Amino acid sequence: MLSYIKIITKLLISACLFIVSTNVFAIGKIAIIIDDMGNNLHNQAFLELPKNVAFSILPFTPFSKKIAYSAHQQKREVLLHIPMQAHSHNHLLGEGALTSEMTKQEHQQKLSDALDEIPYAIGVNNHMGSQLTEDGVIMQWTMSLLYNQGLFFVDSFTSVQSVAETSAVAAGLPDLRRHVFLDNVRTPEAMEKQFQAAIQHSNKSPYTIIIAHSHPETLLYLSQRLATIDESYQLRPLKDLISIQERVILLLKKVQYYQQNLLPSDLSTVIIQ
Repeated sequence: MLSYIKIITKLLISACLFIVSTNVFAIGKIAIIIDDMGNNLHNQAFLELPKNVAFSILPFTPFSKKIAYSAHQQKREVLLHIPMQAHSHNHLLGEGALTSEMTKQEHQQKLSDALDEIPYAIGVNNHMGSQLTEDGVIMQWTMSLLYNQGLFFVDSFTSVQSVAETSAVAAGLPDLRRHVFLDNVRTPEAMEKQFQAAIQHSNKSPYTIIIAHSHPETLLYLSQRLATIDESYQLRPLKDLISIQERVILLLKKVQYYQQNLLPSDLSTVIIQ
């Protein structure tokens, strides 16, 4: 019981410090997620980017755990990049994919298994998923599991018909979705155009989320772009886009989940973000 009290105390202190130090909905907040991490050891080069850049890591890939551990050591945010069925090109999904043929039990077990593969994950976003994110029932299964584990979901928004964002909000999760894909075209000029679009969006919205990918061209561009002083936006971690009330709820759910699923001696592994 004493260990539980200590965890709750740390949670509340963290919440208070967050209120003092951060205006969550200040204009100009941009968060960046690097998708598709884990397949290539060269992905580790992205560790040179500012620590506010989050990594979204594919499950069951050769270097997923190594990259997750390294990112965590930097206090960088780690997400599970869960493969989800798309309208086409499903041969590219990879291991651990969620598909429409699964029952609720199969779906949630598969998602749980994928989460177990990515240590220190504090949230999830979809890899592909243009078909599955349009299914309200399946998205409800997804968000229910994440809510019970105190994890958030970022809708990669690979379909304009996606209901992932609204399903997350309905389940009590934060309202988070991608606004700009940085590197659909991997030239410096094209990526700069997308970055400028993100800055413009952030100046009229509570936040902007950029998704980029683990390409060498992307790394080169971001290394140079983020090293440049630019006062027209703030590069923030994803947690800074979440209201304090929602953060406290997620942290309480996470503690509750660990209490129910771990021995008391294991509670020290709970990461208070």
